[in-house]
Amino acid sequence: MVRILITGASGFVGKHLANHLAEGGYAVFGTDQAAQPSHSSLMDFFQASLSDDRSLQHILAETRPDVIFHLAGILKAKRPEVYYTVNVLGTVALFEALRATNTKPKVVVTSSSAVYGPGLGAKPISEGFRTRPATHYAASKLAQETVDLYYYEADKIPVMIVRTFNLLGPGLSLELACSAFARQIALAEAGRWPRQIITGDLRARRDFVDVRDAVQAYRLVAFHGSPGSIYNVCSGRAVSIQGCLDMLLKRSQVPIESVRAPSRVQQTDIAVQVGSAARLNRLTGWKPEIGLDQSLADLLDDWREKIKVGLE
Repeated sequence: MVRILITGASGFVGKHLANHLAEGGYAVFGTDQAAQPSHSSLMDFFQASLSDDRSLQHILAETRPDVIFHLAGILKAKRPEVYYTVNVLGTVALFEALRATNTKPKVVVTSSSAVYGPGLGAKPISEGFRTRPATHYAASKLAQETVDLYYYEADKIPVMIVRTFNLLGPGLSLELACSAFARQIALAEAGRWPRQIITGDLRARRDFVDVRDAVQAYRLVAFHGSPGSIYNVCSGRAVSIQGCLDMLLKRSQVPIESVRAPSRVQQTDIAVQVGSAARLNRLTGWKPEIGLDQSLADLLDDWREKIKVGLE
């Protein structure tokens, strides 16, 4: 049985990936600084920080992974240095632990489309496009990629990188706009939120992919990808944030209006970003199967259920 270790296993993507792999018959283990998620499909879970060298080496010895999915990282931080401490140095720690234990599993590292920066407007971005990070988060993910490729070259660890575009689906972080909108709608339906959503500029267009499609792509990359390669995971279609909000509002059980507040406009926002998953498609045949409307519907239903049981 193939043994798989997921870092960041308690996170949004980690939980979906663990479920997907367990359903496929793999032996799935997880580690995270946070507590083990409820209803976990993991065979075993280790609560530890990647900065703890001894714990990390112990985890590798215990799990003996054939594949590692390195999802651990941070999306939002109040201080710039935190992005580099977590996303870059955490990755260094993982590879140093592999080096110290002389183990060379396949490693799939999740990066981000943010490394492309402004991109090419409405023209799809391929993996060969010049990277131009526009935020500290994006810069830290590009630095993380450099670390990945260093260990591939220096230690011959079979590393593959997935640049994921904007994820959607049940369990999406509240730090992201669509999840915040869905939560406010669900609270308004329950009579616990004003029937009004305050927004920033919603004209930005993004390439959205459902997390359940994304984790399938990650698995395919792990078993069919070429070490040292980068793969976009995206839909190839750009949709405005306004369009997403409109889809959510159509599903609302009560009338809700949206109001734009200039103070919420992000100065570093990118107008349009859309990707091409042609490389991944040629390699594996992968294409997204879950449509945007279904992703948003499932996200809203997930918030309705959380609010019903008091987990909002």
